[in-house]
Amino acid sequence: MDETDVVEVDDMQCDVCAERKFQEREGYYYCIECGTKKEQLRAVEINAEDTFNDTKNHTTVRTIKQPQIKTEDNEITSWEFYNYVLRGLTQELLDLGAKPELKLMTLQVWAAYLGRMEVAFYKSNVMGLPKLNVRSLPRDARIIYNHQQAKRKRERLDKSNLDDERSKWRQWRKTKRKLDATVCSKKDAATESTAGHSIRLQWSYRARKTLKRHMALKHLDKHSMDSTGSMRCHGLRPKAKNLGHCDRNIFLLNINKLYVVLAIALNMIGDDLQLTDLLRLIDEEHLTSRYLLKYVPEDVAVRSKTLIKELQLGHQVDKCSYEFLRTQVGYMSRFIDLTEFQTPDLTALTQRYVRELSLPPAVAEYVCRLMDFHLPEFRRLWDTWTYPRYEARVMAYIVYVMKLLFGLDDVKEQKISETAAEVNELLQKLQQEHTDGEEAPANLFVFGEWMHFVELRKVLVSHYNQSFAQRFGVVNHLERQLNDILIKERKQEEHDKSFNELEMTPAMRQSENMRHTFECLLKEKYGEGSAEMTAKDHIEFQASMTPALSYFKRLLMHASRAEGEDMSVKIPEYMWVEHSERQLDPFMAKTKDLADYLAKHQVKLCVQELSCQEDYQRVGIFQFFPKLDQKSSEFRANCDITGDEWIQELRKKIKRPIFKFRQPVATYCPRYKVYERAARRQKMEEDNPFWKIYKTPKVRVKLNDEEISLDELSSLQTFDEAHMEPLPFPLNMPRRRLNSRSSLTDYELIEPKEEVVEEGEVQKMTQMLNVSNFDIWLLHGHMHKLPQAHQRELRTLFPCSFRWLLETCAATIGVCWSVLYEQLLVLEVVLHHGIEDWSNHKDNLRFKYNNPNKDINMMTKLYRDMW
Repeated sequence: MDETDVVEVDDMQCDVCAERKFQEREGYYYCIECGTKKEQLRAVEINAEDTFNDTKNHTTVRTIKQPQIKTEDNEITSWEFYNYVLRGLTQELLDLGAKPELKLMTLQVWAAYLGRMEVAFYKSNVMGLPKLNVRSLPRDARIIYNHQQAKRKRERLDKSNLDDERSKWRQWRKTKRKLDATVCSKKDAATESTAGHSIRLQWSYRARKTLKRHMALKHLDKHSMDSTGSMRCHGLRPKAKNLGHCDRNIFLLNINKLYVVLAIALNMIGDDLQLTDLLRLIDEEHLTSRYLLKYVPEDVAVRSKTLIKELQLGHQVDKCSYEFLRTQVGYMSRFIDLTEFQTPDLTALTQRYVRELSLPPAVAEYVCRLMDFHLPEFRRLWDTWTYPRYEARVMAYIVYVMKLLFGLDDVKEQKISETAAEVNELLQKLQQEHTDGEEAPANLFVFGEWMHFVELRKVLVSHYNQSFAQRFGVVNHLERQLNDILIKERKQEEHDKSFNELEMTPAMRQSENMRHTFECLLKEKYGEGSAEMTAKDHIEFQASMTPALSYFKRLLMHASRAEGEDMSVKIPEYMWVEHSERQLDPFMAKTKDLADYLAKHQVKLCVQELSCQEDYQRVGIFQFFPKLDQKSSEFRANCDITGDEWIQELRKKIKRPIFKFRQPVATYCPRYKVYERAARRQKMEEDNPFWKIYKTPKVRVKLNDEEISLDELSSLQTFDEAHMEPLPFPLNMPRRRLNSRSSLTDYELIEPKEEVVEEGEVQKMTQMLNVSNFDIWLLHGHMHKLPQAHQRELRTLFPCSFRWLLETCAATIGVCWSVLYEQLLVLEVVLHHGIEDWSNHKDNLRFKYNNPNKDINMMTKLYRDMW
């Protein structure tokens, strides 16, 4: 091959080997490396006479660009692309443990969505082609209807002072190139898509209804017939700001729509994976838009750069929040006319959350008993398509039980934890001294130790998992964040490299060479590259239903091995304690087994009930005041006023508060209709022969020749002080002259003392154990539409221990603490204010509708509708 035959054309390279040098033979260019023919370029001879230059007579060779022939074999629409992606995401969920019915249910929901969009699975279609919506992509119109989108051209100013001969010569050259390109395109074979005629665009019913607001329907038909896009008066894809809220979220097909379809399908089959679990898998990038090309066929994935650009995937965000995903599920269910959502297995969900928090199984049993007592209905307060907060309600039950057992007022749980830790030390001491094979009871659950365990577990797992750190708000080292980003980028490059081999540009090759050079320098200097440095202290976590529990066990397993010595963090010994194996029975008035075991070893167990702090005993109401609309009025400056007078005028103005916490004091008038309705309802019940109302009989016992009602006796007169079991007969007076509502100061004066015994008797030691008397503090109000500023002010009213538990449980399920507290208010308000009488119910509950307190009555009515 002669060197003179080798040419190098600007902006041209081989499609196979990326070579830039070609050999021209018979008007075509062939790569000197692999011999591939360049179909898009051709050499054309141009004579001197064609350029209006008669002084020279020679022939030159000019390269013209041929129109690229597009084949329809690897052209898929956006709906077909998302079909492949949805099938891949469904298969990944099945691999993670979802039910096999998910595949069929996902297909049904996706088919219903495409049917309402008039893309597929609908009858009123004469031509059998998918119809377009207002947010359709130009790619779909080009593939289906052969409609091209006109490219925008820069407007140039006409220069009249140019030479006429030069302008004619330039115009002639431009015309000649177009003629040559036309001749080349006629000689070559054209595909059916380029040779065929364009079809009139078909719009869906909703799209025509929306576009009718911007133009007349006759004018829309003219745009539909414009195959070249020559009409510039209107755009067939309105901007998002010009659309309605529902249209903007429904008609735009993106990766988030696939997440919504999966969320609906998971709920309809009653799977263990809930909406918050799906959101967590998205945050941890187990379901992500980074690796979408692996779901589509290879011939389509080869043109990945063009595909991603035309699908506008770069404009989409694959990560979404809980409120956004929940709102989108409501929009989708309303759009496809979905039936009611399916309530998941609340018992299994409770047990999973209890395991995730490393709490004893007794908490789950307590929650299940509360649910069976008054089963949650998850009513829709606003419409039937609002997705209920199943996960937040279950977690609110757990918080409510912990509040009952430990008070969570910064004092009560501390005293309970101190005495529980003393009992555990005593049990360990007795077990070491008496090794006679007797099975000792399990250690008591210590709330303070559990708090330290959970808080340190957050830090340890967050050190190796960046998404876990973001969810719990743990600040991680900058180098750990950088390593996590580098690992994800390297995985994405390895994934895209297999599909971009044929699209490797010189800039990409230059970047790859620079990266290779940098890796070589790192290995020469430090003996290892960036991949080895990032993977040195990196632990890969698999997807799990209980991430905090599973990830931490993975760390413990890694630390117990030989390679665990190289870990950058050290796990303390107290982190190996299994808090879920400790018992909660003594805190639930079941101390008989523990008392009997201690009595065998000459230890007397003394149980004391602690009440809540006085500051939190009364019910508080918080409310916010919306800003009033300021009427337009004329203001005039008073230039004659002095400084002192102006300050006094400002002090006279009463500033309106934006947030208020007060006690419920508002009451109804005696003639209010709530009393009339109560009297009317009671009269109807009295007239009903099948509904007899009897007054609850009061049990009276004879004590010292005097009949006394059991309701008037204190708990110390009716329950055994040792293990809080009912006495066979009530006592006459309290043993230490304490009533059941003693304050904390009374309990502080009581100290365990050793009893004085006579000779020959064994001296017994007394061990104190503090438990809760289930008297919790209540802070109620209306959480709906509470602004963020007011939520931060409300957060300061919570005790520190309750605030920590609330935020930890909310981050566990991936919601905001205000969402969880609203569900907790539903429980507390209904159970404490909405039920007529807790102590005198038999087979059914009676709700209270005629509370004379106006604030409590209105709040109870609101939260009862959310039950």
